Amino acid sequence: MRAPVIPASLLRRLLSRLSGREERSGGGSRSSFLLSDEELTRIGTEEDPLRDYEEAAARSLEALRTEQGGDTERAVRLYEELVASGFVESRPYERLADIYERRRHYQEALRVTESYLRLARSGRMPRGAQRSANRKLAAFEARAERYRTLSGRGGEPYSR
Repeated sequence: MRAPVIPASLLRRLLSRLSGREERSGGGSRSSFLLSDEELTRIGTEEDPLRDYEEAAARSLEALRTEQGGDTERAVRLYEELVASGFVESRPYERLADIYERRRHYQEALRVTESYLRLARSGRMPRGAQRSANRKLAAFEARAERYRTLSGRGGEPYSR
């Protein structure tokens, strides 16, 4: 069963009210508690990092289960779709890079890892995902450096 779709305009209005941007009786503001004005204006647009998030999260889970079930080729295709779409969670990037590393396809592992690093540094991720990405940056940077070394690229970033 699918959850009902809430129109973006209604969601923006509700979040504005909750964040204290609309006048409320009793005064006070909670604007730092929820979303910034920029985040509010992106809701429901092409720039919304959570656009189609539920479907992407379901594909991520499907990819993980597929990989665990032994169908690595199908899992790779699903993970690649998630990476290409700029999915905001790190798991598909980590799993796909791990698969490529096991196969000794270090340049592909580097490409996937650097894709996540670009996403994490873009400033376009939702707050929770950004906090998670910030905590993982050092590990992803170390991973990218390892892949550069293993692929013979030294410190040179991957470019396709």
